[in-house]
Amino acid sequence: MTSAVLPLRRERSAVATVFFVVGVMLGTWFTRVPELRAALDLDFAELGAVLLFQTVGVLIAMQVAGHLSAHLDTRTVLRWTAALVPWCPVLVTVTSGPVAAAAAMLGWGLLAGLLDVAMNAQGVELERAGGRPFLSGLHAVWGAGALVGSLGSLGAIRAGVPLGAHFGVVAAVLCVLALVAGRHALPETVRRGPRKPVGLLSGWTRWVLVLGGLGAAAALCEGAVSSWSGVFLREQRGAAVEVASLGYFVFVLAQTFTRVFGDRAHRILGPVSLLRWSMAATVAGVLVAVLSPDPWIGLAGFAVQGCGLAVVIPVISGAVGHGAGGNTSLAIARYSTLHQAGVLAGPALFGWLAQTWGISAALALLVVPLAAIAVLATATRPAEQPEAVHQRAA
Repeated sequence: MTSAVLPLRRERSAVATVFFVVGVMLGTWFTRVPELRAALDLDFAELGAVLLFQTVGVLIAMQVAGHLSAHLDTRTVLRWTAALVPWCPVLVTVTSGPVAAAAAMLGWGLLAGLLDVAMNAQGVELERAGGRPFLSGLHAVWGAGALVGSLGSLGAIRAGVPLGAHFGVVAAVLCVLALVAGRHALPETVRRGPRKPVGLLSGWTRWVLVLGGLGAAAALCEGAVSSWSGVFLREQRGAAVEVASLGYFVFVLAQTFTRVFGDRAHRILGPVSLLRWSMAATVAGVLVAVLSPDPWIGLAGFAVQGCGLAVVIPVISGAVGHGAGGNTSLAIARYSTLHQAGVLAGPALFGWLAQTWGISAALALLVVPLAAIAVLATATRPAEQPEAVHQRAA
């Protein structure tokens, strides 16, 4: 195994750099979105519509990625989309009016969707070539990048750096990193004869639908905690604003820290057991947050949820890629469509549940999708032995 892994150091660093680039970009963006509304003179409804167009672009790109996979390998897609996407925030800031801003966000979503598929497909290629899990560590690098981008934005805000200038400097640095790193990504290794033409229904297997459902369930839980943890702590536990604002931070910090060790846990426990233990930890975190009246214990509960949910998406993404056969990108694109649907629906569905039964009850109901992931965890078995999958495909 050592001889198989050592030559991948450069390739793994290259793909990790792209994950870091995307994390920094998004961390930078999200921290300064409140200023965007004022800069573009948008009301709340217009801002919501503009942001929604990015998700629309991502969902469209997931379908385009499947067709593109028949003509280009993931290394080519990865390098050029990673170099272009950091400029999208800059483009948004120079638009005037909601229509132009929405068009820019749509273009951003198209690029981001293609890049998301290529990034995860590259992670699968690394696992095939190295014979061991890598995806959790790559997602940890993404989280670290998001934290770096957020902290950098806070510094820029304190220094009074204008929005466009800040985004421009960040984009230039990230573009160079992406172009340099993308050269060393892996070419796709799995080919089972000439690729067949990709149609609208290609790749929608029952197995991909099950894993896509698990990914959507995990995304729903992540989105609910990310968007509503602060509201829960403030409204239900009477936390001060400063304490309530830590809800999302501790969740992401715990998630990122856990992902550093996720690949090792994957190798020791296997994907099925790892998912089930992770779901048990997440349920425990939910119960701690719901049952304790102390906001600080509630924060600890959200941190435990971050630990529990940390490895879910990397494990599921790996299972999709390793069980895909000849077209990894197509399978990941189809899976990612359902995953993104969960990302989009999570905060809204949780909001409806909170309005109907209260925030505490809505948070407790997250146990239902968590239990579903635990029950159907056997679907991730293809991620158990990446080297075996590689040998069968050779």
